Amino acid sequence: MATNIPESTLKKIRRVGKGLNALAAVSPALAGRIAFTFFCTPKPLPVRETDRNFLATAKHDQFSSEGKMIRTYHWSNNNPQAPTLLFLHGWESNAARWHKYVKAALAAGFSVSAFDAPASGHSGGKLLNAWLYSKALQKFLSRHGTPYGIVGHSLGGAAAVFGLTMFDTIKPEKVVLLASFAESTRVIRDFAGILGANENVVQAIFRHIEKRSGIPIEAFSVRQKAGLLTNVSGLVMHDREDEVAPVEEGREIARSWSCAYQETSGLGHRMQDRQVVQAVLDFLKTP
Repeated sequence: MATNIPESTLKKIRRVGKGLNALAAVSPALAGRIAFTFFCTPKPLPVRETDRNFLATAKHDQFSSEGKMIRTYHWSNNNPQAPTLLFLHGWESNAARWHKYVKAALAAGFSVSAFDAPASGHSGGKLLNAWLYSKALQKFLSRHGTPYGIVGHSLGGAAAVFGLTMFDTIKPEKVVLLASFAESTRVIRDFAGILGANENVVQAIFRHIEKRSGIPIEAFSVRQKAGLLTNVSGLVMHDREDEVAPVEEGREIARSWSCAYQETSGLGHRMQDRQVVQAVLDFLKTP
């Protein structure tokens, strides 16, 4: 998680952490549920006008996942046989963040699909995490079929890996992960560290996740699950100065997957630079 939080905001967050520490001593289950909800609640950011204008160039549709409406977008290529790419955005973002990639992909001969994750963009819901995101991906694939390639940024990359390995679905030929974290447990511990929450709260969050999903917390490992994508051609890209997901996590994912790996410098977490867009399209265009 990013650490550039204003001091006034950090003080408020730390008060929440102290309250959770006290609650965990008497009711770990309740503390875990409250902390998990706090962890999974993105800021309700409005879609900017420039982004709305870009998304208006796509064909819109929607589907339901976990009772929430999910907005989808599709940009068709003039070639009806063009392979399709699916783009998955990250935390507190929306499908418009891919505008540079969409334009490049269309020019390269692809059709493009994307959707706003739960609680993001024009989709419904108040909570977002990798598990909810991966379920939405599974619903999208069952409705629209498996694309030729999937590109995921940050949380979207984790959702891609979980969605392709935790559900029975046809795999795409190629997957690209940009600035993805390797371990969900690390992200949760970072969150707890910002709150000033103690180990009792961390363990309570873990237990709550296991109860909701029916899956051991250790299984929510992007690194381990990526290693199961043995028949999928992969590319992991990560920046050395990533302030959200340390670069070593990208290296760990690539080693586990035995896939292609490219490292950049000075670009940070967003991975929006022209050289990244070109590297992704070069990988996807290569037979």
